[in-house]
Amino acid sequence: MKRYSLLGALSIIMLIIAMALGGCATSSKAKEGNVDVTITVASTTLQNVVRVTDNKFRKNSVSISPDGQKLLYGEANETDPDVLLSFDDYRIMLLRDVAISAKTPLVTEPSYGAAWFQDSSQFAYIAYEGGGSRLVKSNITGGGKTYITRSSAGDFDANPSINGDLILCDTLVSGRRHIVSMKANGTEITILGEGEQPSWHPDGSKFIFIRRSEEHRGKITYYPASIYEMDIKTNQVTQLYAAVIDEANTFAEVCSRPSYSADGNYILFAKGSNEYLATVERKSASGSMLSKILGGLTRSKVTISEARLHLFLMRNDGTDLTQLTSGNVDVFSPAWGTNNDIYFISNVQNATEIWKAHLNL
Repeated sequence: MKRYSLLGALSIIMLIIAMALGGCATSSKAKEGNVDVTITVASTTLQNVVRVTDNKFRKNSVSISPDGQKLLYGEANETDPDVLLSFDDYRIMLLRDVAISAKTPLVTEPSYGAAWFQDSSQFAYIAYEGGGSRLVKSNITGGGKTYITRSSAGDFDANPSINGDLILCDTLVSGRRHIVSMKANGTEITILGEGEQPSWHPDGSKFIFIRRSEEHRGKITYYPASIYEMDIKTNQVTQLYAAVIDEANTFAEVCSRPSYSADGNYILFAKGSNEYLATVERKSASGSMLSKILGGLTRSKVTISEARLHLFLMRNDGTDLTQLTSGNVDVFSPAWGTNNDIYFISNVQNATEIWKAHLNL
């Protein structure tokens, strides 16, 4: 693991997640030690926001069981936000009851990207072994592991998604991420095209995914990540959301972790966007040597903004885009539970904990 400076980016973390969707908003408090974490909720859309985990370890890749009772996620033995982590720092953990924060370590080797089979007991994940990755099947009861792929489908497999007997994942081919389909036993491997982070539609007829592009604007190269949908029978690809390039602020949107609601009518995802943080005064010495000694200063106002990840919702045709979270925190790795509950990770108070909320649709 490597330590690096975030140039103050995480030193300003606020203690709120602002759920600003217009209309009236209400505030609720989740008690954390002696500190209250205030979460502002747009009560017409998001309700019952509660924290699920509380151990402060870095987390990623949330996955809820089909029965809505259990939760798989990746966790690293690290709490410092200024430590740069890689995939092999994470291990898969299980919450046997989403209402109880007690975790069970399931995989002792480097592992990530857990995805459930329909029976809510078996799951697939990516095992990082010998500098490469393999797709593995296991059971939450401790039934060992079965290799689905003996070697990577490409150079580095990731992000499995399961529908019945079919598995989607993405892999690196010639330096770019491609989506791969296969049978649950690892046979019939087919490369479907460029993309990553695939997620099945509930009826198995199509899937949603992310595709990154390279855009040149003047002397600056941008790498926006947009949302697409592919029909599994025809391989027809449709763009549902086009990531925006903000040339004025030299910023390109990056979407991640899109997934369908249980009825297939909505799509939940995370997206990086420019967040207004503060206007501060920049001080610089001016005037004569005497005035400098006496502390003479000129002042100019500077607006500070950063790219933050937040949650968004849209209809399955890409319309009615709604921002669900905002503020000087990151909110990422969203996942649908049952009955329109959603789960996500946020770094409120520099602790990447898992949260739960109800989405009133």
